[in-house]
Amino acid sequence: MNKIRELRKSTPSVVYLVSASIGSLVAGLPAGTSYFVAVVLVAIMCGRLTQSRGSLARAVYPFVLHLKWGWHRAERALNRSLSSIDSLVEESYAWTLENLPVEPLSLGENKRQLLALDTTAIARLRAESKRVGLLGKGYCHQAGKAVKAHIGGALVHVCLIRSVRVGLLRAFSIEGNEDEVLTRLFSEAEKLEGNYLILADAKIGTKERFAKATKEKALAARLRTNAKLRREPGPRSGKAGRPPIHGAVIHPGYKEVEEAADEEYYYEMEGYNARVRCWHNLHYDEYPEVKLEVLRVEDSRYKEPLLVGTTASELKTEEFYEAYPQRWPVETLFYVGQAQGGTEEVKAWSEKGVRSRVGLGLISASLLKAIAANEEAIAIGPWDKEPKRTAGRLSNFLNTFGDSLLELSVEKARLRNYRKIENTKETSNSEDLLAA
Repeated sequence: MNKIRELRKSTPSVVYLVSASIGSLVAGLPAGTSYFVAVVLVAIMCGRLTQSRGSLARAVYPFVLHLKWGWHRAERALNRSLSSIDSLVEESYAWTLENLPVEPLSLGENKRQLLALDTTAIARLRAESKRVGLLGKGYCHQAGKAVKAHIGGALVHVCLIRSVRVGLLRAFSIEGNEDEVLTRLFSEAEKLEGNYLILADAKIGTKERFAKATKEKALAARLRTNAKLRREPGPRSGKAGRPPIHGAVIHPGYKEVEEAADEEYYYEMEGYNARVRCWHNLHYDEYPEVKLEVLRVEDSRYKEPLLVGTTASELKTEEFYEAYPQRWPVETLFYVGQAQGGTEEVKAWSEKGVRSRVGLGLISASLLKAIAANEEAIAIGPWDKEPKRTAGRLSNFLNTFGDSLLELSVEKARLRNYRKIENTKETSNSEDLLAA
């Protein structure tokens, strides 16, 4: 206890805050697992997993040097905690809300909170098969060939922490193909209570996804420039027959649109200008009952116009114009996970190990972004004249206090002592011979 008190006095407050977040995550895990999961989290948050090029053994070795087969037990602990990764995501989100000044963003008269959803390719550099390169669909520049890859997806809650926009992880998935990953993430979004606006990219905003959107969980996604939509039918002509379902055809992404927009605005900013046009109550041929608000943004800084559609019809054009750029935190979550958490190229032998490392990497990225936004800016050197509150600078700072961070994090996590088995017949009928 005296050593812990001395560490609290000698280490900066941000180190103690990070250790408190790690301690809350591992508090509910079994005694034989919590210690080594804390070791892995410390290695990830300090950026050591990336420094070791995805090798977990090299990353955790300095922390478990005094333990027999310490790195091996850390690897086994990740496999045992596979079923607890989803609960760790919820625990990290709850800890952030309780300990940091989080302000959820909301839009429109329905006070819709914002959820951002996206997917990415995660390369896997090790597997059981030596011919795995022939099975892969991801190209790894380090290996110089195609390698087996996973499609990973994340769902984040867009919030503000001291005026910095961050994305708090709510769910992730790497199981199956892209459709299966998206189905699971959308189902996780449906479980959330309240009104939300889900922000997605063009590959996610399909006709079927717009049709499945609900009033509480509306969808706003980028549309392809060749998207073909329809106006509502005009008034009846008085002739006999079935009333029309579709109106005039509109291609909002074309250079010359068939019909004028319902609303049009011009924005002049410093160095650039933008033209914004909006069409109301458009629909696809296959889903005439699904009404879309379509926004076209022509920015002088970009060659191609931005085309966005949403089912949240109550949003005003100005609010709709501000909504889609808010999805950027889900992109930075992947960037931080790759740069600091080692999720870009996972060196793991099993599916369980891949899921555990990717999950812990995204959890660590979410916590690093939130804590960095709450603390003062940290300079990474004398050349850093204008430091910012970023996760990378915080991770580089934590690497200096790695040992102290681990001591504070495992204060309540006790290392289990294993007895030496004298009679090997005791393990002959064991169900799990690979347990550490």
